[in-house]
Amino acid sequence: MKLKIFPKVFLFTFSMMLMITLFAHGLIFYIAPTQNMLITSNYVTNAGAFSYSEIDMQQLITNTILRSFPISFLGCIVISLIFSFLFSMRLTAPILSIARTVKEMTELNADAEIKIDRADEIKILADNINQLYHSLISTIQHLEIEKENVSKAEQEKLDFLRMASHELKTPVTELNATLENMILGIGEYADYGIYLPKCKEVVEQLGKMIKDILSMSRLHLDGTNDCENDISLKKVISEMCEPFKLIAETKAIRFVVMVENDILLRIPEQLLKKALSNILLNAVNYTDAGKQITVSISKQSLSVANECIPIPPEHLKHIFEPFYRPDYSRNQDTGGNGFGLYIVDTILKKLKLEYCFAPLSTNSGMIFTIQF
Repeated sequence: MKLKIFPKVFLFTFSMMLMITLFAHGLIFYIAPTQNMLITSNYVTNAGAFSYSEIDMQQLITNTILRSFPISFLGCIVISLIFSFLFSMRLTAPILSIARTVKEMTELNADAEIKIDRADEIKILADNINQLYHSLISTIQHLEIEKENVSKAEQEKLDFLRMASHELKTPVTELNATLENMILGIGEYADYGIYLPKCKEVVEQLGKMIKDILSMSRLHLDGTNDCENDISLKKVISEMCEPFKLIAETKAIRFVVMVENDILLRIPEQLLKKALSNILLNAVNYTDAGKQITVSISKQSLSVANECIPIPPEHLKHIFEPFYRPDYSRNQDTGGNGFGLYIVDTILKKLKLEYCFAPLSTNSGMIFTIQF
């Protein structure tokens, strides 16, 4: 049976002290006098006469040693036991504490920590184990978060593919039915002049949806957000707003740009432009004639406000979901396929920018705000 550390240390220490005791007592016997030494002493009796006696010193020393040996040996054993026990406790207590705590650490108890009140190498060992364990727990927690994020991202991709398949299924089915009826010449479908343009519209709709789906796939796959040079938000807004001003003018919409200050950004310019393009297109598409769109930069934020019917809260909480189109005004007939704000949401999250899409305080429209 293997002994534990405390019995081992105790037995070793006690054996060493016992050996020292035996050696010391044997040495006393070894150096004791071996020759007869007679000592003569005189003294005066009560009668006034002198008396002489001889003392055998070897016998005296030997008798003294033999009489004191049991007491000395027993005392040394008791002292050896006490000091061996105390020494063993002092030496093994922190090691046993480390062993118990490390066992808790193997069970990944986040609160496990070795606590030792001393300042030697064992304390250094305990501190190193604590530091290593905390690093391990931190790494495990980070990996758990990453695992959840990956699982969430994979689930989002799966849901997106399912929704994309469903959205593509409807126009494909419609196109297939129309073409089949045209081939068979059934009823009004025999008039190619009417239904061929409609088929072309469906094909264009499918093409745009496929283009957006591929664009989203590239966004998910592209993991590089690094940008070496600063970009001017004022310059980007000036370039982006020009074509949308022309579109707004054709729809009799006022397009106002107000720039109080410039903001220098270190983010991928193309991603930012893609997000802004969808925001501005969304504003132009859903602003009525005679109303106004206002693009402004102030402090560390960019805002795009457009006068329109505010989106109800029950629709607003779903507005960034892919293919989501509120039935009351936003549908494919107005050019929307439920992808614009989903793309914006994906890009801004990728760029780690905070944003808000909410009704104006006057309840006269909507405002999209990006914080930089």
